[in-house]
Amino acid sequence: MKTVMVIDTTCDLPDTYVQQYQLQVLPSKLILNGQAYSDTRNTDLILAFFRQHTASPNLKVAIEPCPAETIAKLLLDRWVIEYDRAILISLSQTLSHTFQNATEASFTILRGYREKRRLAGLQTPFHLNVLDSKTAFAGEAILVDAAIRLLRDPDLAFNELRRQIEDFRRYVHCYILPGDLSHARNWVGGNNEMRMAFPESRLDVLLGGKSVFRFFDNTIQRVFKGRSFDTALSNLLDHVRKTIELGLRNPLVSISYAGDLQALRLKPSLIEFERHTRQWGVEVLISTMSATGSASLGPGALSLAYAAD
Repeated sequence: MKTVMVIDTTCDLPDTYVQQYQLQVLPSKLILNGQAYSDTRNTDLILAFFRQHTASPNLKVAIEPCPAETIAKLLLDRWVIEYDRAILISLSQTLSHTFQNATEASFTILRGYREKRRLAGLQTPFHLNVLDSKTAFAGEAILVDAAIRLLRDPDLAFNELRRQIEDFRRYVHCYILPGDLSHARNWVGGNNEMRMAFPESRLDVLLGGKSVFRFFDNTIQRVFKGRSFDTALSNLLDHVRKTIELGLRNPLVSISYAGDLQALRLKPSLIEFERHTRQWGVEVLISTMSATGSASLGPGALSLAYAAD
């Protein structure tokens, strides 16, 4: 049976990974100074946001998650015919309405897929699971990677697959280092949950510091603080290094960054961290943060995630 993994645009994975596993992306709408863009993890859109943020200190930002009608149309027009099963993993519902919209769409899909498949000469049923990741950004990437690893077992029943993915969520630790949130005061309409999730970051800007937040099981708390991005990142990587030595659930650390990846890779703390992870047989996936995530957390934001007890 052919299974498709559907992610939303905030799931931060490298383009090569998305292509390798043929992941399908649910778009969101990003509105910058009244101009609407469809965010499908498009690098050009990410760069457009950075340019407008730099050029306009009063940049007005709004984000609209993928609506239920669009989700239903994507599945009914294509994926219920191309695949036999679909797993849709969304950004935490505490930060976005994508999960609610996908759940609403699932009823339309389950009512309408039979006729679509019949016309395509397919008599077998279509199965759909919609899951709230209970995490964000790099954390979503860790959960999706765990699901892909589970899919390698051809004998794993679809209901059991869902149960194991849901169980794995409780091991995903996601850390977020917000970037330049100077535009946050200009958020308009749309979905403001992510702006409201990190109120301390506005205070950091005033006091010249940087906070690192942990997003775990749909809750956010500040866990580290540094005088600058580099010191906050170094503190975070030191913590992750110790966690790796204790053991990860899967040998993977995911990092996303709202900026120039080459500049990030040249930071001494990250160079040393990657050297350390190689010694422990742990892969580090580094990707550009989505335009939606970058707009929510500000240019220069970083997220990092792993799975551990």
